[in-house]
Amino acid sequence: MILSACLSFMAVSCGPSSFTMDVEMRDVSRSGLDLGMKTFSVVYIDNGDRTDSSFAASAAEGFAQKLESEYFSGEKVIGVYRLDSMPGAVYSSKDTLLNLLMDVSTDVVFVMEPPVLGPATAGRPEKVKTGGNIPADSSYLSEVEVPFSVSLHVYDSMNKADSVFSFAGHSKVRPVAYSDGNESDDAVIATALDAIGEPAAVIGRKLAESFVSTWKNESYSIIYYDGDRWLEAAVAASDYRWKEALDIWIELTGTNNLQKRSCAEYNIAVACYMLGETGLALEWLDRSDADCPVYQSRSLRQKISSRTK
Repeated sequence: MILSACLSFMAVSCGPSSFTMDVEMRDVSRSGLDLGMKTFSVVYIDNGDRTDSSFAASAAEGFAQKLESEYFSGEKVIGVYRLDSMPGAVYSSKDTLLNLLMDVSTDVVFVMEPPVLGPATAGRPEKVKTGGNIPADSSYLSEVEVPFSVSLHVYDSMNKADSVFSFAGHSKVRPVAYSDGNESDDAVIATALDAIGEPAAVIGRKLAESFVSTWKNESYSIIYYDGDRWLEAAVAASDYRWKEALDIWIELTGTNNLQKRSCAEYNIAVACYMLGETGLALEWLDRSDADCPVYQSRSLRQKISSRTK
């Protein structure tokens, strides 16, 4: 969430005033899944083939790293798990993914099937152009082109559709091999396939781009009164210090003035929504409407409801 607001408090009357904040909010990813504020695990299926296994493990790691950079500020929090392939297993099955979800104990599980690799072709060896002494057996570089296809299945336990989402893609990966320039194509290809992990990790990161949040700009109103605590909370909110603002607004609900209490409850609903607590946000908005409805309530309720469909 990225916040930009220009706030200038003027002298106010004894009634409520408000200001509007423009906030860039996380929206659904290109895949159609809303993955904000959720925990993930990545499971890759190992079919026992050396090259396939190297590709799958590296792609899964790259996939997790991309999601960590987007959702967790780069912190390594996504578990990557290896699962032996089982004859007849259907990895797009809801029962299969539910069982995996229970094992990994996260909100979302991604399951990456073994890649299907096509026939590899070796390019012409090119003389390595770099300074220093280069061993004769590594003085030439060959790029090997390997077509592949991958299938990825996702189960989000918090998605109301309660179903598996499957995605498939195909492209080409290009590992490289160093040689003396005289090795056969088969030998060059074998060497390059041993190094398929590095480009496969890049493929994994590209696959994850479909699950990265998009962003949209939304406007939110904050209500305040003339008074130290009200202004402190408003300034905290404008600085994106939602927890600090929320604590003050909860304190301000301890009044018998229904209008002021309703305004504080409305603000608490905004703060809860910004902190990802949509259920609590609706509860506080219900309290506000019960005490003394404010006109900003309807717009906020529509925004919250659109996130909980």
